Amino acid sequence: MVLAVIMLSSCVAPGSDGRQVVGSVKLGADLPLSGDDAQDGLPVEHAIDLAITQAGLVCGAASHRNQCVQLKAAPYDDVNKGIHDPARGANNVQTLAADAAVIGVIGPLYDSLARSELPVASAANLAMVSPAVTDECLTQEPPDGHCKGLSARLRTRGMNDFFRVVTTELVEGTAAADLAFNRLGKRSAFIVNDQSAFGQSLGRIFGERFTKDGGTVVDPSDLGAFDPNRAPDFNARVDRAKELAAEVVYYAGADIGSAGALRRAMIARALLVPLVGPHPLANSQFARLAGDSARGSYYTIVGPHPASIRSAASFLRDYRRTYGQEASAVSLAAFDATNVVIRAVARAIDDAGGRVPTREQVLTEIGSTSGDSGAMGVMSFDAHGDTSLKLISTYQWLASTQPSGDFVAQLAG
Repeated sequence: MVLAVIMLSSCVAPGSDGRQVVGSVKLGADLPLSGDDAQDGLPVEHAIDLAITQAGLVCGAASHRNQCVQLKAAPYDDVNKGIHDPARGANNVQTLAADAAVIGVIGPLYDSLARSELPVASAANLAMVSPAVTDECLTQEPPDGHCKGLSARLRTRGMNDFFRVVTTELVEGTAAADLAFNRLGKRSAFIVNDQSAFGQSLGRIFGERFTKDGGTVVDPSDLGAFDPNRAPDFNARVDRAKELAAEVVYYAGADIGSAGALRRAMIARALLVPLVGPHPLANSQFARLAGDSARGSYYTIVGPHPASIRSAASFLRDYRRTYGQEASAVSLAAFDATNVVIRAVARAIDDAGGRVPTREQVLTEIGSTSGDSGAMGVMSFDAHGDTSLKLISTYQWLASTQPSGDFVAQLAG
């Protein structure tokens, strides 16, 4: 009986050179696993499973290399009536938080779910690592005040427990400026913005970076503001850009219809220069609205372009071999997010003296992630939970009939 108790309390992993399994923990995941959004969530679930499988037993990182825990995935579906649902997501996180074995969560994939889930996770000291959300207001309070203190309100304990391995959408402005100046070789830019918080911030950031790169923003007085509530008429703006010899136009806004109208006006009025814009221009509807004028339009998207990242090659090969399909950008990000947590658990085992780490110890170690080498590259988290690896992918429309643009370059904002 004594022998049985000893074996149950500290199992020696067979064939593992004396490593002891001191317990088991769970890594939760809140993802869209059914309905229309399953195409986003299932590849992420696959990447999480692959990372956990490859890790095997998670053992202490340094001082307790022979003390290990078994890590299991605990995925929950946040879909309700066919689409992702913030209330369902919050309930999922509440369920995960109530399970003492859950030491962290991968997800969510959408900004709206992050806003509903963060307060729940914060109250439970539960770390969340997202591979996809890009809203700057979840982690930052920009000087212009457009976030209105959201980040602080979401953290009910005043401490950060939310992290992301992709950057924010405002970094698209920085990357777009680098694309225009360094890749396209343009030296003068004209900005058009829709006067939304998103548009004004993007326009300002683009202008600052383009100027820093060595370019000139022509007519920067109002960053080309237009009224998005009126029928788009960009003739005067286009004529002004042409008069000032602008070599590139940057569209800082979210409305696809306005972007299409701007591009048509540029071509119609013989302003034959590139149009560069943020991720809304990735929608094929933009290309259809722009018609034959779509060619020569560029857009940026937050996140990696997996095929262009050398360090991602082994992950892409393993994912293809395991699941019989190519990994998506969010799959790659999810793989790195999972491994960030796995390595944090290893360090937390040391912190716990070789015992099963607490949720708080894992949270602390995730927050201290620095110089972590993942499939996307080397990254660290800042005090707000934002990554230092600010990857932006850029694309070009070549025809209005394309389902998506052609890849141009992977940039770091």
